[in-house]
Order: sequence, then C-alpha cells, then structure tokens
Amino acid sequence: MATEQGIRLAFSGRTALKNIVRLIPAVVIIAATLFTLSCGSSGLLSPVSNSVTPTATPTTATGALAFVTNYNDGMVSSFTRKISTGALTHTGQVSAGAKKGPRGVVASPGGSHLYVANINDDRIYEYSINSTNGTLTALSPAYVSNGSGTEPDELAINSAGTLLWVTGAAGTVTSYTVDTTTGRITSAGSISGFNTPFGITLHPTLAVLYVSDTSTGLIWPMSYDTSTGALTKNFTAAHSTDVNANMPAAIAIDSAGDSLFIADQVLGEVSSFSIDLTGATCGQAGCLTPAFTFQNSNVNDVPIGVAMAVNAGVEYLFTANQGKSGGLAGSVSSFQASGTTVVTPPTVASPYNGPAGLVVDPQKVFVYTADNFDGTVSRSTINGSCGSTICLGPTVSTENPHNASSGPFGIALAQ
Repeated sequence: MATEQGIRLAFSGRTALKNIVRLIPAVVIIAATLFTLSCGSSGLLSPVSNSVTPTATPTTATGALAFVTNYNDGMVSSFTRKISTGALTHTGQVSAGAKKGPRGVVASPGGSHLYVANINDDRIYEYSINSTNGTLTALSPAYVSNGSGTEPDELAINSAGTLLWVTGAAGTVTSYTVDTTTGRITSAGSISGFNTPFGITLHPTLAVLYVSDTSTGLIWPMSYDTSTGALTKNFTAAHSTDVNANMPAAIAIDSAGDSLFIADQVLGEVSSFSIDLTGATCGQAGCLTPAFTFQNSNVNDVPIGVAMAVNAGVEYLFTANQGKSGGLAGSVSSFQASGTTVVTPPTVASPYNGPAGLVVDPQKVFVYTADNFDGTVSRSTINGSCGSTICLGPTVSTENPHNASSGPFGIALAQ
C-alpha cells in the first residue's frame, strides 16, 4: 500500500504532467521538536496516493455514529460510538466506488446522509444512514459525476446541510446544492484556477470558504452564494510567512473564528493566519493575513489532518502526523493555542501507525484518526488519565474481517 512518501511522489508526478500540459505546478501538511508522551494502551490513528488528509467538518450533534473511507479497497465503513467512553463498534462496510479512490467523507448535519469523494473514478457517492447503527444504503442513483478527470478529493458541508463543496485535485472546486429530504446533490458549477486544491473548510459565521492548494502553498478564501453555493474568487490568496511552506493540507479555524491554521507536510511546521472578521485590516471580511510558523515534534512528521477543540477552557490544535512506514512512527500532536499563537513544543501521543484523517468529537473529549498503514481507527483522549493533554487509546479495525491494507483515509462523525 502507498506510504505518505508515496503520496508526495504521486503528487509530484501529477504536477510534472500538469506543468508539461498546462505550464502550472503542486503541494500538502505539518511537523516540529520531539516531546513524546506514550500514555495508556497502544493506539493508532490516516492520506493516500494523490493528496493528503481529510479536512474535518465540525460535528454539531452528539456524534453517535462514525464513518471512515478505505482508500485502497474502495469501501466506506460505519461505526456506532458510545458517547460516554468514546468506544467505536464496527457495524458494516459498503462499496464507495473504484479502489484507490475513496478519500474525503462528510455527513449531513442531521446525520441522515453521507457523501464520499472518490479521486479515482471522479464520482461523489451518496448514502442514507441508518439512524440506529449507522449502516449505509446507497441512494438511487448511487453517485453523481464530479466531472471527468476532476479527481474529487475532500468535502465540506454547511451547517444547514443545504450546500456541499468538493475539491478536485486536478484544479477545481465544485459546488452542490443538497435536497435535505432525499439527500441527493446537484451541481451548481465549479471554479478553476487552482493547481492541486485539497484542504477545505467553512468559516463558522461568514459566507466564506477556504481551500488549500498543495502545489503552491496558497490558502484561498472565496465568497459563496448562500442559496446555490456558487463560489467567487474575490479575495487575495495568502501564503505562510515561511516562503518554503508549499505543501499545506487540511485547514482548521479556532472557536472565535479569527485564526486559521494549516500544517506543512515537507517542512514539519504549523502556520497560522489571522482572519479579519470585519474587513478593517485587509478590506474584506474573511480575508487572511499570515501570522506565525511553529515547529511540530519532528521535521519528518508528515502531518496531515488538523482540528481544534476547547477542553476545560483551553483551546487545542491537533495534528495527525503520518510519519513514515518502517521509519518514524506516526503520532498525534497537541498544541495549546491562543489566537494565532501556539505553545511549543507540542505534547505528542505516539506511536500510531500512519494517521491521516482526524476529527474531534462534539463533546471535545476524544480525538479520532484513520490509520492508513494498518487498517484501523484509533481513539485518543484529551486531558486523559495518562496526565497528558493527549493520551493514547485503543484501536478498532475499519473492516470485518480485519484488512491491514484497507488504507483508511477520511473520517467523519454524525448524529
């Protein structure tokens, strides 16, 4: 199965082809100084071959269900989640299109429908969710085409569940409207002019969508139509203060909505940006100003997923550090955050086995990651019994029977 190193090489190959054909380039994620605390039982937390981690869409309900894409064998798995303990129980797996394809996954806010992007067959797969056990049933038809050769990757959905967006690794971002009754999505058009868009997230209060480009290192804010989701490139793209940080992946925004964080896969740093909520400093509400860069636990961390959460009155930034198969162990970093700054070095829970996708539960108690290297999902505890801000926890297989090569990538909670 592909390692994260393989992912980066795959990007480079695709970018080279783009440079030849269209004279344009490519990028993706995060890392820093070593401070490892291995607490509790061993745990595992996962990207794949063409991009990097899933961008987490905040879960607004209880998060009683969980879903994980299995990139290598073309499946999506379902789980129930015990809210009090965070324990996951596998309830099934269904096809999500072509193998070496399923990556991004997002659930509707009410937990009635699920959407999976398949980067290999250019489709968005749609499912209804069993409210009791999370098992999935394909809608009819089972998918919509995102457009030939668009390579759909990561997804975001608005809090009303009426609009959905998809990054296309070939250079587009597509908008969809969602029928909240049937769950069916309908394309509202796409916007181009990117190299390799990957990370995608919505501002919590402004009608602004943010997308990271894993070839140029740029973060693109874009306004969207609140009825159709149609995007307008009416902001200036921003780059990390480190001119060499050209591989951002997932994006996280803090609870106040005024700070944005990304991580760079090659340099192993976290970069922060201030978000102008009024337009007073950079002319338009939602615009970005580069702020700082911070070291993670190791320059070879290859961080992918990022998320933020407030626990016991303290805000934390978490990164899923994939590491290298057969080399540096994977890990999850926990930074205390305040505005655009974080405390370094981070606390690190390790070893994990190739974490890529990362999500925090609505109760802000547990961190889940998809472990790309061994077919599992792991559960870590924020401020757990190990005495650290992030504690290792148990793992569960994403498929039954266990398939160590399933390649878990994206993870989402619902209901």
